[in-house]
Amino acid sequence: MLFEVMWNADAIIKEFVEEKRLTQSFVNRWRSVLEEAVKDPDTLWRFDADEEPVKELIERNLIVYFLRDRDPELWVDEPPPEKDPEIGVGRYVAWQTPLHREAVRRALEMYR
Repeated sequence: MLFEVMWNADAIIKEFVEEKRLTQSFVNRWRSVLEEAVKDPDTLWRFDADEEPVKELIERNLIVYFLRDRDPELWVDEPPPEKDPEIGVGRYVAWQTPLHREAVRRALEMYR
C-alpha cells in the first residue's frame, strides 16, 4: 500500500480512517478507551474479546487481541519483545500496524 502511494504514510492513514469507519460517532462513543489504547494497547485487556469496544476494534481489523506467547522455543530467531509501545505492541494486545494506531489517533484529533 505504501509503495502505491509513493511512501506517503498520510495517504494511508487517511484511507484507514475512511476504510475502518472511524466516524465521529464511533470516536465520541469510545473516546476515553481509544485515547488510552493509543498510548498502551494493553489497556484493552480489561475487556473480554466479545465486549464492546474490543469487539468493534477486532471487527474493524484494527487490533490483534491475545498475542501469541513469546516463548523462545516457538520462534526460529529471537522472539519479539514482550512490549514495544513505540510501535503499539503490548503484552496481550497490539495494533495491526503502527499506521492503524495512527489512523485512530488522527480520528481522535479530527473529532475533538
